[in-house]
Amino acid sequence: MLNSIRLYYFDVTQGNKTGIKVLANRFGLKKALTLGMKLQWQMLVASPFRSLNAAHKPDRNQKLSQRQMAPVIILYQDFQEMGLSRDESLEVLRELISEVATGFLKFNIPTIKKSEYSAIPQTEKLQLLRRLTGRFFNAEADLTLDKSDNFTFSVHHCHFASYCKTLNLPELAPLFCAADKQFFDDYQDDIVFFRTRTLANGDSHCDFRFTWQSDAD
Repeated sequence: MLNSIRLYYFDVTQGNKTGIKVLANRFGLKKALTLGMKLQWQMLVASPFRSLNAAHKPDRNQKLSQRQMAPVIILYQDFQEMGLSRDESLEVLRELISEVATGFLKFNIPTIKKSEYSAIPQTEKLQLLRRLTGRFFNAEADLTLDKSDNFTFSVHHCHFASYCKTLNLPELAPLFCAADKQFFDDYQDDIVFFRTRTLANGDSHCDFRFTWQSDAD
């Protein structure tokens, strides 16, 4: 329930505005508003997940993942109907997802300072990390913490990557991964983020690894 409220609040207060701004920079404000209104209507009457959901009722995390993905899938089709090429459409979506997803990560994840984190008892550190990673409703993952306070988040299933494959849109899957590095590089000064594998690129899992800036130097 909290994830549902958090996502709704972000969309209303920040996400939709950010998306319109990106579209306005690309196409002008009038066209951006037209696309935005058309998108809202399409999400109500032409969900890209309708047939999938008719065959298999989605759980809460799947519904939330679909809510984040649906605008991207619909706009991908809309852009190409406007005359943009496949590559041009992906370029616009890459910028759109980067801005909106980075904003969502900033909204969802507080700034983590090493000095504050190190002062927390070990058992509470893992509890904190579980609370934070639990906000990523698209991922099914294992979380581990080592004695140096470095931690890994090994994602063995991602609804974003899975749905892109099922809908025969594999080219969209990497776009949903792109904001992760930007967020940690730009907004988490004490944390260093590593990832060498992703489900979106066909690997067996996503190997998110996090260490502290002083330890990585």
